[in-house]
Amino acid sequence: MASKRCAVCKILKETCAPGCISAPHFPSDDTRFDDVHQVFGAVNVRNILNNLESPEQREIAANCLRYAAEARRRDPISGCHGMILHYKNILNNVEQDIKSAINELETYVGHDQVPKFYDLPMPDDFLITPGSSDSFIEKIKNLNDVQKNQLMQLQTAADVQMIMSNIFWKREDQKMDDGHGHGADGASTSASQ
Repeated sequence: MASKRCAVCKILKETCAPGCISAPHFPSDDTRFDDVHQVFGAVNVRNILNNLESPEQREIAANCLRYAAEARRRDPISGCHGMILHYKNILNNVEQDIKSAINELETYVGHDQVPKFYDLPMPDDFLITPGSSDSFIEKIKNLNDVQKNQLMQLQTAADVQMIMSNIFWKREDQKMDDGHGHGADGASTSASQ
């Protein structure tokens, strides 16, 4: 019977009751619980799970505890915070790249010709709720007309990429033409003198 205890009850050396809140989330063979216990402590894990009302909340909390403990194991100094800072840095770099690309596009094709992408007002649970792609498609069908138009405009990202590649190739062609044009002009000028 001792082998059927959940990982929390095993650490606390308690009997695992049939309705143990920890058992579904931290079974006895859960090797990741060692990290969770080392970072948070079994008593704190039990208290966190006891303070939550629904099984869904407990499952989310258990997953978060596992994730945070693994992050702390990988990076003992920063843990999750280090990962958050890393991804914020990547996001800031991408945003700067987008702004600079938009500015460059405006110089070549004009301000009015640059596609505009807006933040889509989405319901809070739009991408968070678990489910199949069918529920995702249903949510897209339930968007209002403005949201659908904005979503359709996002499909023009391929157009932006094509415009950017055209700009790049035009630049390369201009560099080559400028090099040959000056040489031809210089040759004709020196020949006439």
